[in-house]
Amino acid sequence: MAWTQRQFPRVKVNLPVELRRPIIPAPIRALTADICLGGCYVEMSFTQDVAAQVEVVLWIGENKIRATGVIVSSHPSVGNGVKFTHMAPEDRQRLRQYIDSLQTPPRLMGVT
Repeated sequence: MAWTQRQFPRVKVNLPVELRRPIIPAPIRALTADICLGGCYVEMSFTQDVAAQVEVVLWIGENKIRATGVIVSSHPSVGNGVKFTHMAPEDRQRLRQYIDSLQTPPRLMGVT
């Protein structure tokens, strides 16, 4: 298996996330382990099958970010890798701003 470089840099962060599938009546609530513009890793005990289509709702504070995605990795009793397949432009921009804010080192007051 050849190693490929990720398209987007990942950021380790625990965000509340909901995964929805048509065959499961209730949303699966969990936390992300990391996130990027291309997807996220969701920590959960009851993992989903690779290639399953999911609706994703990420919570950044009071803001919801919605996406559709596909399960690309499954580690039983640990979690799933999710690749985002579609996200509205405004949600993508919100996610980009959030990720950028985590990657920007804080400024010290009074230091120029």
